Amino acid sequence: MAINTNVKDISVHVDPISFIADIEVLSGNTAQTYNQDTKEYEPDRSLVPCVLMPYVQVSDPEKMMSGEQTVTGVEWYEGVPKSDGSNRIANGENYVISDDGTPTYSLKVKKNVEANTPIDIFAIFTVTDTRKNTEVKVERSVSLYTALYDTKVLNMRLMDQPKGWFIDPTREKADSSGRWMHTISAQLFSGKEEVPDANAAYWWEINTDNSTWRQITQDELDIFISGKDSKGNWTKSLTFDARFVRTAAFRCRAAYYTGTRPSAPELENLQVTSTVKVEMPKTLRASIRQLSGAKINASMSTNVKFECVLTDNKQVITYNDKLFSITWKAKSGKAGVSDKEIGKGNTISFVPSSLGFDKAYSMAVYAEVKMYAVTALVTSGSKVMISNNKAVIATKFE
Repeated sequence: MAINTNVKDISVHVDPISFIADIEVLSGNTAQTYNQDTKEYEPDRSLVPCVLMPYVQVSDPEKMMSGEQTVTGVEWYEGVPKSDGSNRIANGENYVISDDGTPTYSLKVKKNVEANTPIDIFAIFTVTDTRKNTEVKVERSVSLYTALYDTKVLNMRLMDQPKGWFIDPTREKADSSGRWMHTISAQLFSGKEEVPDANAAYWWEINTDNSTWRQITQDELDIFISGKDSKGNWTKSLTFDARFVRTAAFRCRAAYYTGTRPSAPELENLQVTSTVKVEMPKTLRASIRQLSGAKINASMSTNVKFECVLTDNKQVITYNDKLFSITWKAKSGKAGVSDKEIGKGNTISFVPSSLGFDKAYSMAVYAEVKMYAVTALVTSGSKVMISNNKAVIATKFE
C-alpha cells in the first residue's frame, strides 16, 4: 500500500512593478484665451475639442508586462471625485466619452472654461496586472484654464517727454519773466483709447534726492511748479521752471473712476516717471583772446584788454552773466608771489604796472570760469524770504 508525504506549499513571489501614469492630451489644448473685445474663446472647444486619454507605462523586472498597458476602464469626473458620484461625467453637450474616431475610454471636452475659474478633470482608470490577473486602479488629473485677454487694460504713457532727458542752460530761451518753462504730460489709456478727463484722476510727485518720492510742497507750487486745477486737483500735465531743478524725477500716478473722484491712487502699475537733469554741456570750453596791448612798453604802462571766449563743439556761446561767473586773475613769474584778482566779467582791461608786480619778471593773466548750477530760493530758517511779494532767489555757480 502506498503512503503519501506531507503537503508542501510552493510560494510564488511576484516582483513589484513600477509605472508612470498620466492623462495625455491627444488633440486640442488644455489652455484657452478669452478675448473680451470679440467675446470669443481661442481655441473654441465647441469647434476644436480637447481630447484626453489616460495612459500607463509599466516597468516589470521580470519582463512579463513591460511597456504601455491597455486601459480597461475609466471613470471621468469634473472636479475631485465625490463619494456619491454626483460630479461624474456622462455623455452630453460638454463631454463625450469614447466618441467616434477617438480611442475607447477617451474623453472629448467641448466645454469652454470661464476666465480665471479653472477646472480639474479627474480620471480613475484601470489596467490589468497580467501576472496575477488582478486590476490596478490609478487616479490622475489635468487642469483646464482660460486666460483673459483684454486690449482695454488700463495703462499709463508719457505724451511729450521721454523717461530721461537733459536741459542745456546755454540753449534755453527764457520767457518774459526769465523762466525756463517745461511741461510733462501723462495720459491714462484703456487699451489704445485715451481715458476721458472726466474719468481719470492724476497725482504728481517729485524725487530730488534719487531715493524717496514725496509730495510737491506748497512753496514749490507757489514758485516754480504748476499743474493743479481750480479745485486743487492735479491735472495730467505738470509745468516747471527748470531754473530751480538740478536733477529731479517727476512721477504721475493715475486712477480710473466714475462718479466720485478718488482721493488717492490704488494701483501701483498705473504710473509713469520722467527724470530731468539740468547741466552745462560736457564739451564746453573756455579760452582767452587778447583784444589790445599786444606790445607793452618797458614801463608796462600800456593798457591791455582780454576776452574770455566760450565754445561748445567749436561754436561760440554768447556770454550770459546768468550762466557764467568769470573772475580774472594775474600772476607774476616771481616765485612766492600770490595771484591777484583783477576783475570780473567777460572782458578785462588793465594797465600791468598798476598791479604792483616786480617788473623784472614776466606776468600772465587767466580767467577762472564758474558755470551755472541751479537757481535756489533764499531762505531764513525754514521760510522762503519774500521781497515785493516775490520769493528771493539766487543763482549758484560751480
